Amino acid sequence: MKNINNLLDENQLDVIAEITVGDTKKHKILFTADGKIERFEYVIEISRQAPDLQFFEVEAFRQRINNVDTFVITSKESSFSLGATDLLIQYKESRRKISIGIMFAKTVPEEMIKQAETMALIYLDHLLGEYDFAVRVEAIEFLKIDQSATTIPANQFVTIFDRLWKEDLKHTGIFNIQEDQWIVFELTDLKMLVHRNEAANSLLGNENYCYALNVIVDVDSKETLSLVYELEDTINLALRADERGIHCQNSFSEGVRNMLWYVGNKQSVLQLVKQITNRYSTLSVKIECEFDPFWLQYLRWVECYQA
Repeated sequence: MKNINNLLDENQLDVIAEITVGDTKKHKILFTADGKIERFEYVIEISRQAPDLQFFEVEAFRQRINNVDTFVITSKESSFSLGATDLLIQYKESRRKISIGIMFAKTVPEEMIKQAETMALIYLDHLLGEYDFAVRVEAIEFLKIDQSATTIPANQFVTIFDRLWKEDLKHTGIFNIQEDQWIVFELTDLKMLVHRNEAANSLLGNENYCYALNVIVDVDSKETLSLVYELEDTINLALRADERGIHCQNSFSEGVRNMLWYVGNKQSVLQLVKQITNRYSTLSVKIECEFDPFWLQYLRWVECYQA
């Protein structure tokens, strides 16, 4: 393990490797960004490209703790600690994610408030898992204790969090093989027409679809537009065939059509899409693919029109 971490340090990836002991067959090598979101892409790519090992599974990100009721985090500088019932949680839906309000159920000395807030964030990171805590939570606010407020202790929050995510927000994690569900709206200030696929909502924030792929084409005539539609259908069929990517959004403004998919394996998808676009040599095509685990491009105009 030391050798792996030395190699990660030499390449300045700022990623940590940890080992967890499993049964006789499978132990785990876990790669973590230690909560540093700007390093999440490295964690995903390192884990994806890792070789198959006989006695080890390779896993991306620290997972949720199992001992929720007994888990305690203690300050290194003092005896101050936080356990399952020391944090009270308020929650609400926000921009198709979940916002959290945190109250301390125990007295926190004035000089400890900032440290206690940091400890609370670390606690929730362990509670929800490194990736879910970073990606699925829209905002966090620390609140003063209010006896009349509706709250739940932290050890009950995971079940509610998952129910909100899957049942209320409909982020089931299931690739929708049924027909797409397109809604259309106009952004008059931007002079833009937007088509958003609500069927893609099921995969929002999914670790396996964390890259935003944009295929951008200039449109200067009806004939060109017809070719663009054909290109769009061809790419979509290729990506849906083995669930490589989900078609999420199209926009049209000032003679430019931008088609958005969320995909998993960046390199293989780019290779596939470039092969397809090369068949349409008469079109002016630009391809962009960026790491976007938060689905910011899909959510950009979510408040402009709700299905």
